[in-house]
Amino acid sequence: MKYKKKILLYGGKSTALIVSDMLKENKEYPKYIFDEYIKNIEFKSSAKFSNKKTDLKLFIKNSTHFFICIGMMDGKLRNYISNLFIKNKLKQISIKSKNALIDNTSSYGGGTLFMPNVVVHKYVKIGNDCYFNVNSVVDHECKIGDGVHIMGSSYIAGRVQIDDFASIGANATVLPDIKIGKNAIIGAGSVVTKNVKPNEIVLGNPAKFYMKNKKKYNFNIF
Repeated sequence: MKYKKKILLYGGKSTALIVSDMLKENKEYPKYIFDEYIKNIEFKSSAKFSNKKTDLKLFIKNSTHFFICIGMMDGKLRNYISNLFIKNKLKQISIKSKNALIDNTSSYGGGTLFMPNVVVHKYVKIGNDCYFNVNSVVDHECKIGDGVHIMGSSYIAGRVQIDDFASIGANATVLPDIKIGKNAIIGAGSVVTKNVKPNEIVLGNPAKFYMKNKKKYNFNIF
């Protein structure tokens, strides 16, 4: 198989499956898939797979581009690994469904994933390594940091600011002019009516403080 780009996917589970199919729509294919936490990928792929860190170094050396396939509330880890790969001279790609609508006045960084029926309205600024799940909507003039995850069917109203590594749960609503702090988590179905501080987890309608986000990450990539 001829590769336009030699793409490395970091992560081999559901996100890698989705990303592989979305790449195929553009007649591109991953050449390598790495995931140290699984024995094999559970979907058909022509990519070479490994879970050995020694192979990861080889994959990086032989790749030209990459995408980090780590979903859920792991934006901080996504962003960290992306920066490592960029330092190793790999180019970061973003992936956009043909059924996503991103207004041409808006901008987004590398490593961003737009799934089907995502709508990003006018004058929105999006950082690197962000995920937008199916049917999520970001209204006008929002500012979204790095490693943010906007989950399915959530609605972000106008002029909202979402800081780095925050996660917005499925079917959540964030009202206009709200600020969501760094590492904050908004529970599924919540309605956010006031600012959320960094590292807070909030739930409910209206959303109220539940507990602190104390998640720890393994940054030992190599």
